Amino acid sequence: MKLQTCSSFRLIAPIVLFVGLVNFLTMPAEEYSGDAVSVRIAAVTLINTGKWAVPADRASTFGERGQYFYQNASGNWYSKYGILNTLLYLPILQLEKCIKGELGDSSDSRPLFLNLFNLVLSCATACYLALIVRRYTKSVTTVWIFVLSAFYATFWWNYLRAQTFEIYVTLFMLGLYYHLVSGLDRERAESDRVVSSHLLAAALFLGALCLSKSVYLILLPVLAGVFALVRNPAQVEGVRRQHSRWFCCILWFWLPLGLLICLMLGSNAYRFGSPFNIGYTQWVKENHLFTANILPALRGFFFSKQRSIFLNFPLMIFALPGWPAFSKQHRVDAIIALLFGIVLLIINSAFRNWQGATCYGPRYLLPVAPILSLPFIHVLGWLAQSPDKIYKWAIRSMTAGALLYSFLLQVEVNTMPFFFWYYLKDVFDEQRTGQPIDYLNSHHFGTINADYLIYRKSGSSPFKDQVLDHLSSDEEDNIDTLEDSTTTSNYYWFRHLVPKPKQE
Repeated sequence: MKLQTCSSFRLIAPIVLFVGLVNFLTMPAEEYSGDAVSVRIAAVTLINTGKWAVPADRASTFGERGQYFYQNASGNWYSKYGILNTLLYLPILQLEKCIKGELGDSSDSRPLFLNLFNLVLSCATACYLALIVRRYTKSVTTVWIFVLSAFYATFWWNYLRAQTFEIYVTLFMLGLYYHLVSGLDRERAESDRVVSSHLLAAALFLGALCLSKSVYLILLPVLAGVFALVRNPAQVEGVRRQHSRWFCCILWFWLPLGLLICLMLGSNAYRFGSPFNIGYTQWVKENHLFTANILPALRGFFFSKQRSIFLNFPLMIFALPGWPAFSKQHRVDAIIALLFGIVLLIINSAFRNWQGATCYGPRYLLPVAPILSLPFIHVLGWLAQSPDKIYKWAIRSMTAGALLYSFLLQVEVNTMPFFFWYYLKDVFDEQRTGQPIDYLNSHHFGTINADYLIYRKSGSSPFKDQVLDHLSSDEEDNIDTLEDSTTTSNYYWFRHLVPKPKQE
């Protein structure tokens, strides 16, 4: 891992191109269902009619009342999600309309257009992640290892493919972190203009987060504390200079951020009748969004086989030894990363729906997972400089082996439909107990998918031993139907990767 230096462009451009190529080759064949589909229905309505309100006959039949669309006092239906979610999909849907000549709520070509949109977002995300890593190391190899490991050896890969909110919410979080720490790092800043531009960009990214998901308003008091912390009272400077810095923060960060929050409040008032109505409480299952008992969620986020952030984002495990050094060398950056992580962990643990409903991994924690993994950079540096060859190769081999195994799990997850685990779960009655349910609940999605694919190819695997051999006659009919409906993979260019069932 030889240290090298090169310009940011020469470093980042190849990474972005590589990510674009890999994500193009592995883009999904199907459209991710759920929340984002309802947002795109609102975007289609806005393009075709120029109105924000979704027709009642469409909104009222898409899920339960309040599940995806909010019906206000006037009887109009609006997407309950932040308005930026709708606005972000306008360009790619408008492009589809220009090429196809018409635009409906769904189409056979929709996945392709959404995949192209995701490619742009993935490349932008790779750019920001590389810029962040570049702040902490001069090693080109380390930057490559960190970015590719974070993208493809964690559950992040699933959300770089899925046409849903997480891909751009994570981009906004990375943009916020990069510009915030850069704007507060006056020792590296070339001029006040550079500081101002970073602060403005940070404000725009935080505003984008709030316009996408109102939960990110919780970061406002965190950032107020951060700005107070970096006053650095030990530094001797004139009163005029100190006032100038505070004026810069207010003008370039808090003022534009305040305008974006006002926009959010105004959109809430227009759609839901009150600026403080976020649109989430109309659905019966979300009448009470929060609970004071956060222990079940914390156990799940740390120790669950399927929701653990450590198992789904293993870089966070490898980052743990590097936190003391990272905190010592980059005090403000470490404080910001930890505050973001702790606050979002607590607030998401207080959600009654902390699991994220039908999804893969702890998706609500994905935006902060890359930031909390940054001390892994120091661990990679130690491995490069360790004089003990046996120790170095042992740790390297262990780390590489774990990341390779996690990568293979992500490949298996990506091969099957996005919600394949849930399709398997639907084979059984809700009250079902026993070996099949225990198997599904105690194994990683990737392991289950791999066992299923081995079964289809060879006729024998743990999936057969622990699931198929314990089915009732009705469940056998259900599994046969599922097998008939999953004959192709979820890769747009490689549909043949699901083997044909082995003939008995």
